[in-house]
Amino acid sequence: MIYEYRALTQSGKNIRGIIDAAALEGAREKLKSRGLFIQELTEMKRGGSALLRSFSFTRRRTKAAQITRQLSFLLSAHMPVVNALDGVIEQIDDEELKKIMIEIREKLKEGKSLSQAFSEYPDYFSRMYVSSLHAGEVSGTLGTVFARLSVMHEKNQALISKLRSSLTYPVLLLVFACIIIIFLISFIVPTFSRLFEEFEQVLPLPTRILIGISGLLKTSWWILLIIIGAGVLVLRRLYRRESVRLYFDRLVLKLPVVKRVLTDTFKIRFAYTMSLMLSNGIGIIEALQNTMGVFRNRVFSDILGRAVERIKKGERLSRALSHSELFNAALLGMIHAGEMSDSVPEVLESIARNIEVELGERIATLTTLAEPVLIMIIGSIVAFTVLSIMLPIFQINQMFG
Repeated sequence: MIYEYRALTQSGKNIRGIIDAAALEGAREKLKSRGLFIQELTEMKRGGSALLRSFSFTRRRTKAAQITRQLSFLLSAHMPVVNALDGVIEQIDDEELKKIMIEIREKLKEGKSLSQAFSEYPDYFSRMYVSSLHAGEVSGTLGTVFARLSVMHEKNQALISKLRSSLTYPVLLLVFACIIIIFLISFIVPTFSRLFEEFEQVLPLPTRILIGISGLLKTSWWILLIIIGAGVLVLRRLYRRESVRLYFDRLVLKLPVVKRVLTDTFKIRFAYTMSLMLSNGIGIIEALQNTMGVFRNRVFSDILGRAVERIKKGERLSRALSHSELFNAALLGMIHAGEMSDSVPEVLESIARNIEVELGERIATLTTLAEPVLIMIIGSIVAFTVLSIMLPIFQINQMFG
């Protein structure tokens, strides 16, 4: 049983936490042995899935990676699974996550397998993750499986971090430029517009455009916010429909620069995930079906779904993937060579590493090219704003000259 408690330490400090025990009295004894004065002690209701809803997707998977690394280390030292979970639970600071891991340990004590216990928390542990654990249980190589899962998580996080870091500088430039433009339009332009009105002169077209934008933002900014908010809500609702979602996913893959980055990312994650699962002894069809769940873009998951159907009809992996334009002849040739030499997992990992290096170089190049382009765009907008302010000043000077 798992209990939540509120207690006082010997120094008078209030603390909250959780503890597991066979019964309520056992929990009381454990807390007293720690020198705690119990104020409240209640049994914790088991509701793992409800707890998980409060976590963001990224945060959940990051925490899963941390747990995987710790279990990999403990199981590699030939520690029993329950004892390894005890060691992980002691190191977890997050109370919600700690509750989940305690529940998993209790499920093991009830007779469930590790993969069955983990499968009850799909927001944390994907189908691919659970299938790998099941394969490790059958083959008796759980320590190796956790080590491979840990490496794969680290590679995925490194890839995501690389993509985020490449976008950080351009995004900061855009934000800074927007702040400057909003400041000029909201505070500087209104001041000058009142000055220009006093001279009753026909203002230049750029100035009239800028004053119009300034007036619109000043008087109707809340309408714009409502329109933007309503637009976001409508798009989110539409995206839940399968047909609309597929349309948007296809549209994204048609964007010139984005397409290459996304397809390379797909190949890297596909190759690493398939390599991991095949290395753990999982069948090709089950590996592909679990890999489908890794991708949110329906185009990618549909490609793998069609490959599964072709493999069921007797085709090899290289042949099943050849129907998609995302896999070129070189990649398919490498996979085919791996099939002939019975080394598909090693070949897929090599493919992932090579594409990862190419993607890193491409991102660095794109970032380098994006910086001057963004500076030119931002400079043009700022120049237009400054010119719109200066033209009437020159006009007034000429009038009094």
